Amino acid sequence: MGRKPNPLLQEFLNEDLPLPELDWQTVPPGVNPMDAWDMFDENVEGWVPVWFPVGDFRSGSTFTEFERAYFFNDDLERILKAMHRWPLWGNPAQKKEAVAIALLHLYCEVNRLCAKV
Repeated sequence: MGRKPNPLLQEFLNEDLPLPELDWQTVPPGVNPMDAWDMFDENVEGWVPVWFPVGDFRSGSTFTEFERAYFFNDDLERILKAMHRWPLWGNPAQKKEAVAIALLHLYCEVNRLCAKV
């Protein structure tokens, strides 16, 4: 049985929609947005990005596949709320842009390149 992507990724994964243009002054130095946008594990429920943590840094415990998918979704929603884009709204291109920016920010948070919102 194939794994399903997170519903928030529906428009983002649509290759017919363009990725957003970035203001490079807002992207931390050395960050390649494609690293945040192009590495989803299709064998994991929710298609969690490969760079998303597999466990709790503080306790050292490992997440199950479904816990990881839950935490990924929770973090994505948290960032979209901070962007005033939750619930996700707009046309498909606007939704893709919002999720792309949220993914980029989450990538920066995970890699400790920016503050958590």
